[in-house]
Formats: sequence, structure tokens, C-alpha cells
Amino acid sequence: ATALRLASSRRAAHKWRALRSFFPRWLSSSTANEAAAAKAAVAEADRVNLTISNPVLLLNNVSHRYSSLSRIVLEYADNALDDREHEYRENEAYAYPLEIFVDLETRKGKLERVTVRDNCRGMRLAKLMRLLEHVGESEKKFTPWLNGQFGFGVHAFRAAADQLIVRTKHAEEDHVQELRICRMDTSFAPALKSALPLEHASPSGTGTEVVMDGIDPDWGHDLTCEEMVREIQHHFERLLTRSGLSIRVRERQLDSKRSEKAVAAGAARKAGGAAAMDRDVRCSAFDYDSIEGRDFTPNVDNDKLKIRLKVADREHEGQRARVFLLGRRINEIGNILSFIRRSKHKQQLWSHPQLVGYIEVQDIEPVITRDEFKKNAAREELYTALLSVEGKLQKALSEELDKQRVVTYNVIENVLGKALKRAIRIDRNIASPPGPSDDVSDTNGIGSLEESGTTGADTKVVEEEQKPTESSQEAEPTPKEKPKRSGPGIVLRELPETADGATRRYQVSGDLIEINTAHPDFKSRIRQKRGRVQMNDRLGGYLANVITASYKQQMYERTGKTPSADEIYDDLLRSASDIEQSLKKSMPALQRELKAISKDGPKKDNIEEKAE
Repeated sequence: ATALRLASSRRAAHKWRALRSFFPRWLSSSTANEAAAAKAAVAEADRVNLTISNPVLLLNNVSHRYSSLSRIVLEYADNALDDREHEYRENEAYAYPLEIFVDLETRKGKLERVTVRDNCRGMRLAKLMRLLEHVGESEKKFTPWLNGQFGFGVHAFRAAADQLIVRTKHAEEDHVQELRICRMDTSFAPALKSALPLEHASPSGTGTEVVMDGIDPDWGHDLTCEEMVREIQHHFERLLTRSGLSIRVRERQLDSKRSEKAVAAGAARKAGGAAAMDRDVRCSAFDYDSIEGRDFTPNVDNDKLKIRLKVADREHEGQRARVFLLGRRINEIGNILSFIRRSKHKQQLWSHPQLVGYIEVQDIEPVITRDEFKKNAAREELYTALLSVEGKLQKALSEELDKQRVVTYNVIENVLGKALKRAIRIDRNIASPPGPSDDVSDTNGIGSLEESGTTGADTKVVEEEQKPTESSQEAEPTPKEKPKRSGPGIVLRELPETADGATRRYQVSGDLIEINTAHPDFKSRIRQKRGRVQMNDRLGGYLANVITASYKQQMYERTGKTPSADEIYDDLLRSASDIEQSLKKSMPALQRELKAISKDGPKKDNIEEKAE
């Protein structure tokens, strides 16, 4: 067909050239214009138009960009916030309280339906039908303070539910309109008058209900009331600080047989009342002032950019530093790859749970997945501001981790001390086995090590011991009275090099065994997660050998015993194995205690005690 068109155009051009010799020259300019128009028409006919053979399939695949049902629900709650954003911008307050309800309805433990209700202005019939007729267009795109950009949000349900039911009432409409969108349908019936009134409407009777019906089990089993509340509080954190805004998550159990409660709820619904709910939780904003730590606010000469970062004294897993666009979460700053590529300290700093806070932006455009930003001058200004405080943040974080490390070593020292006391007790029994009526007092000098053996600090004991009696509790010193250190105490600390520049594993200072944390063998065995020290069996084996070597040296010197090489070798292996086994039994409890330090934060008195 194209070839025939081209041949026809060539013949037409040839005829025009022949006719031009018989007409005056004033026809030549007109003829040239017509020829150009004819050529353009041929070129236009050769263009190929874009055709989507199955739009429904495309929309269903686009909807799978959502990773969870809670994120899909947020799309419909977001529409309610956008609908009344203009009045908040103009008056810095809502004309009447904005209420949004997220209702989860389950049957036999399975989520069947999710409904998002609001008391906003509602939608006109034309706008309601536009949801179907103009996919991929968003009327909010050119309104800078609104969140919509791409026009796909209304079709997010396709990933997780069979159909979407929209009920809405606008002030200009006489009744509630209802529109149903089925996931696999390629054509849709127009909106009809709804048989049900709106459960929660504005004072003027307007509002919208969006119902996701027929939730897929694979998507619904993870969505609980707690998860939905947590997701809303994380996503709309900056908006929840507004007065007059209320977002509630409610849960209702539906019985397979219509119980009296279900019948009463249905009757109340038809009468325009609210159905009874089993749970009702109001979402709230996080209070950053409640976190102890150091604040960092870069100097930015831009009203559309607000940064508040804080290095906390403990971990806050759910409050890592995040970026918010128009009050909505975009992503954790540590997960924005375009920024991390430019950062010196990478996720080690920006994804650390002790770095909390928020970055509010207004004029940076997100990509369609809403987890990154498009490259523009506003993004560059944001990244420059964050990088300007990166060094200070890293320094403050290192100082907080050092405080935790002090207490962490404190706890490990206690466990090592317990293992050493046990090894000394075994050595004493081997050297002088007690008889039925023998005096158990030590005659070889070994017992003095155990009796005077104390740990590096007086903190919580990890390994379970026998509970003290009332008399022993009365004899304990008061908090101000600290037991005096004597005997082979154990301390983990960094030791200086020897005079010839060698790195020692340990040193014995009087009755104190000091293990060098800067030795390569210690550093290669210790594990740290987010800067937090973690004990492991490999490190336990190394410490067992170092402790055994140091305390055996003291024991031989005190007893004056000179064993043979074979005896020394056998003695060291036995004691090291005993200490290692003792540490291994204490490992689970020790790991729990070390983890609690990072979550609860180091106690000030423990730090001061360690300093002493």
C-alpha cells in the first residue's frame, strides 16, 4: 500500500511538471505549495500510531509496582488529603475537621474488604467517570501543592482485589453516585445512584467511600490493624501534626453466619449510621522532641526545604531519617541511591537506626515509583545541604557508639570473669581434691585467685546464678559503696604498643588482666552490626586462650610451681576449653543483653563506673 501511494505521488508530481510549461509563471508558486502539501500528506500517512491492544492487562501489570496492600490503601487515603489541601493552604487550618477512616473487615481471620471513608467535598459525576475514561492523566499534576502526578493511583486496587467500588456525594449532586470497576473487565457501566448512604459525611452531606472488595488472600494475610496504623504514621507523619486532621484505623470481624451483631450493623448502615467496630485506633505523629540526642539542622535559605536530623542515644528502628514530599513519605534517605552515590559514609551513616529525623521538600519531582527524585536544581540543593552536615553527623554517631561500646565491653567482662572463676575452681579441685572431712581452704595459692577474682565492672550478670538469700541481700553494699577490686579482674581496652613497637595481646597489671582490643587477632574476630559489638564463638575461643595464658602465668608465679612443657600444654588446653565452653553456654543470654543496650541506650551510671 505504501509503494502504491508513493508511485501515485510520483505520477502526480510528473503531471504537474508537464502542465507547468503550458501555464503562466504566476502558477508556479501556488503549484509548489500544493506539491509540498501533497508530499507532507504522504509522509503523515506513513507514520505508525501507538496502539495498546489490551489496556486492562497493562493497568493490572502497572499496579504490581506496589509491594504491599497497605501502600495501596494509602493511595485512596491520599486522595482525601488532596481534596481539602487548598483550604488548609489558604487558611492554615481546615474549615471543619477532616476525618479519614480505614476500615478492615475480616471473616474467619481472612481480610475480605478494605474501605476508605472521608468527609471531603466528594466528586462530581463527570470527574467520577473521568477515572475510567482518562487513564494516566492527573488533574493534580499542575497544582504544585497536590500530591498526584501520574493518574494511576485509582487503579492500584488491581494488584490485590477483584473490584473497586466508589461511592461519592458532591454538593452539586442530588444523591450518592456509585461506580464499580472490576479488575478484568474491559468495559464499564456508568455510575448509578447508590442504594446506601455515606456512613461518614461532612456537615453538608458530602464525602467519598472507596471499597476494595474481594481481597486476594496472598495480599491480605499480612495486613493487620497494627500494620496499617504503623504504615499510616510513617507515610503521613508530617501531615498528622496538623490540628483538625484525624486518621483512624478500625477493624471488624464478620461471621460466616449473620449474627445478631452483624444484623444490627447492617441495619445501622442502611439507616445512615455507623457500623459497630471491634477495634478503633487513631494514628498520631511521632514526637522527635522525646528522643534524647543531638540535633543537626543545616542552614538552608529555602522556605520549601526543611531539614531536621538527630543522632539519638539509642536505636529507633522505625524512625530512620526519611524524605517527605508535600507531607508524604518518599523513602528513607539511606535508600535514595542517587544521593548515596555521592555520600562519603553511605548507608553506614544514613541508614543507621540512631540517625533519625525528617527532610521536608515541596518542589522536587518524584519518579513514577515514588522512591527516587528526578534530577533538577531543587534536588541538587537538597543533596548539597545534607552533604554539608555529613561529617558532623558521622562524628556524633561515632561518639554515641563509643558510649555503647563502653557498656558492651562492661557486660562482656562480667561474663569473662564468671568463666574465669569457674576455671580457677576446677584447677583448685584438681590440685587439692577435697575429702569428706578435709579443710577446703587452699594450700597451693590457687584459691586466692578465685576468692579475689572480680569482673571489670558491677553491672547486670548475664549468666544465671543462684538467687541470693535475704541475709545475703541485706549484706550487699549500698549503691554508693562499690566493691573494691582485687584478684584477676578482666578489662577490655586498647593497649599501647611495646617499646619495640610490638602489639601485645594482653598485659597483667597487678591482679588485672587487660586484653588488647586493638590487636589484629581481636579485631578480626569481633563482629559489629551498625557499630554495635556482637559476641560470637570465634571471639569467645580467642578470649578463652588469652585469659588462660595470662591467669596461668599468675598461678605459676604465686604457687612457685615449675611444670614440664607437657604439663603446661595439657593445663592450658584444659583450662581454655573450660572457659570456652562456659562462654558458649552464656552466648544466647549475652547476645540478648548486648542487643538491649543498643535499644535501651547506655545507662549514664554504667559509663561513669567504667570510667572509674
